[in-house]
Amino acid sequence: MNSLVLYYSNTGNTQKVAQALAVELGADLAEVTCDQYLSMPGRLLMALDVFTRRKPRINVLVPHDAEYDLVVIGGPVWAARPAPPLVAALESVSFGRAALAHFVTCNGTSPKWPPERAIAEMESSSDMVPIATHIFREAGIGSGAYRAEAAGFAAELQAALSPAA
Repeated sequence: MNSLVLYYSNTGNTQKVAQALAVELGADLAEVTCDQYLSMPGRLLMALDVFTRRKPRINVLVPHDAEYDLVVIGGPVWAARPAPPLVAALESVSFGRAALAHFVTCNGTSPKWPPERAIAEMESSSDMVPIATHIFREAGIGSGAYRAEAAGFAAELQAALSPAA
């Protein structure tokens, strides 16, 4: 199975999870970047984009001629929404005939702002229905438990795409 893990990371948490998933899946790894968030008013632009749902300009470095059976795309949750560069990637990158899966990283402790809302918004940002989704919480990333979660999520994805499924 030829797979790609595509991610946006601001603090490094999502990058850790994406790297673990790529290892478990034997997948290529590609990063979504957003240069404007690195500028002096970057934090202000991030907040503005989250609340206005504006999609920033992004860069995605994916091999141009690669064809994938599975694309796993993930990023952080900001204010119960997927980070705007993640939504921009979902809306602008062509995944061909690949199956799609989503993951998010988050603090995830507020019942008022559950990360499931971000997953639902990601699903509505793409024409494709994901075969699976997963929420990686900050506590598990900090403790290292995300590695076992990544292995479990990867196994779920492989099982969903196996011929017997």
